[in-house]
Amino acid sequence: MLHAWGATTAAGVARPDGCGTGRRSPALAVRLPPGLPGAAGRKRIGPFRPARRRIVVGTAAVFAALLVDPRSVLAQPPRGGVVRLVVGFVPGGASDRVARILAPELGRVQHRNAIVENVPGANSARAIARVASSEPDGDTLLFGSSAVAHPDNAAGAAALRPVIVASTTPMVLVVRASLPVHDARGFALHLAAHPRTTYGSAGIGNATHLCAEELVRRIGAEATHVPYSGSAAAFNDLVGGHIDFLTMGAIPALSQHTSVRMLAVSTRTRSRLAGLDHLPTIAETLAPGFDFSLWQAAFAPSRLPDAAAATLSAQFREILALDPVRIALADTGAEVVGGSIADAERVLHADIERFRAWARR
Repeated sequence: MLHAWGATTAAGVARPDGCGTGRRSPALAVRLPPGLPGAAGRKRIGPFRPARRRIVVGTAAVFAALLVDPRSVLAQPPRGGVVRLVVGFVPGGASDRVARILAPELGRVQHRNAIVENVPGANSARAIARVASSEPDGDTLLFGSSAVAHPDNAAGAAALRPVIVASTTPMVLVVRASLPVHDARGFALHLAAHPRTTYGSAGIGNATHLCAEELVRRIGAEATHVPYSGSAAAFNDLVGGHIDFLTMGAIPALSQHTSVRMLAVSTRTRSRLAGLDHLPTIAETLAPGFDFSLWQAAFAPSRLPDAAAATLSAQFREILALDPVRIALADTGAEVVGGSIADAERVLHADIERFRAWARR
């Protein structure tokens, strides 16, 4: 059969494996022994080079898939290296807390190390610039907050693309324990009578600043703004009695803190935060329709390919669906959001318009 196969293939008969073309195969030339069929002169047998060609073509297809499929780029152990979640504030704020919960899981999904890198300054402007100028390979991501939507960050934000809104954190109105008020209504009366009342924020133009400023405006009073480099620093001065109040991301553990008093909560949803469900909303007590909350989202350089961004978004959704992650986020006051890239873009652009409207006042 071997000799017959060599002779018939050389004669141009289609091969039984379905790969023949009915033409001679330009394969390896051999001289068959005299007396065998087709032994007159040099003949060619064909299974070798076409098979080798199929191997080469198949290998090329595999490499092409590796180049196209971002999961091969972002999730395979051979890539190594470190993925960085860059946070634009000092440790302890809402974005930092959420990033530190998600980072180990992101590292697990991508089979490499994941770290949180704090780059505070200028209401996240430094962190935004750090990520926007990085290579668009998924190694450096901004884990940002509503501060990204501020008009001062417009140019930098344009060089980023949202990947996912991971969570939201309701805002809570907190006063120093020694301030002579015990509820939201008493706070409004005190503010109207004491225009030198001070409030802190995580920075000029930060969401915590705009939330407090809008609340004061809606009450019809005045107060003095004291900016800090992050919510944690502002909270420390509130505990120390150096400022009178602030609006910050809600943390259930605040209810156990004896140096401060929570008066009301602001959220974009109708649900109350577990552990803080005893608090009335700002909309119910001080400013009808008041619905301010912080969001925490992952951003990549705008040059990151669509397929790679989609893979990152899917990886974060996988992480956010894990029960231990959801429980850990709830313990910090965050509510899981998730959703698609398009959902994240809508949230970002809605806050960009909101902040622009406030800036025009």
